[in-house]
Amino acid sequence: MKAYESIGRKLQKAREESGLSQEEVAKKLGCTQASLSNYELGKRRIYFADLQRIGQLFGKRITYFLEDVEESTTHRGLDHFLKEPFVKEILLAVRELKPTQRKSILDYINWQRHGGK
Repeated sequence: MKAYESIGRKLQKAREESGLSQEEVAKKLGCTQASLSNYELGKRRIYFADLQRIGQLFGKRITYFLEDVEESTTHRGLDHFLKEPFVKEILLAVRELKPTQRKSILDYINWQRHGGK
C-alpha cells in the first residue's frame, strides 16, 4: 500500500468517527468534496500543512496519520522475514554478542552481499 493510500484511509476513518460528511469537512477545510475524496482514496497528494489542519479539525495529532504508514509496512515485512530459515536463530545469537562483535558480523554480512569483495 502506498503512503498516500494509508494516510487517506486514516483520514476517512477520522472523518467517519467524527460523524461528518465529505462535504462538511471539505467546506471546513476550504477545498472541494472531490479533492477530499481524492485524499481519502490516496489519489491526490496531501500537503503537510493540509494534514495538520485536518488533524486539528478531528482532534488528532499529525502522527496519527503518519506513524503507522511506515511501521505497518516494516512490521509486515519483518514478520515475514523472521519466518525465513535461520533468521530468528541468527538474531537470538547476535543478541548475546558485544557491540564490537556485532559490528564484525555486520561487516561480514556486507562482504557477503557484495560477492565477497
